Amino acid sequence: MQPISVSERKSRINQVIHALLMGELTQGLALKALRMEVLGIKQDAFAKMVGVSRKTISEIENDRGAFKTDILDKVFKPFGLKVGLVPVSVSLLSSVLNE
Repeated sequence: MQPISVSERKSRINQVIHALLMGELTQGLALKALRMEVLGIKQDAFAKMVGVSRKTISEIENDRGAFKTDILDKVFKPFGLKVGLVPVSVSLLSSVLNE
């Protein structure tokens, strides 16, 4: 995979965040997209980078298991993200974002 520029990286992160917030991507698919498209690294390298097992990365990316906030914060931190509360309803989310 070709390295991407900082602006391309920011743009892709924003696209994934938007799709995640709008319910178009699961948390696992978002992590997989970010890992592959932004960092361009394999699960084992990413797992070492964030300090969790490759199995944990695989389970999160495949939306299996329930992980504590600290684990999810670790894996999303390289992308400037952490676990938080967001409205369930897309219309409420749009309303909040447009105020």
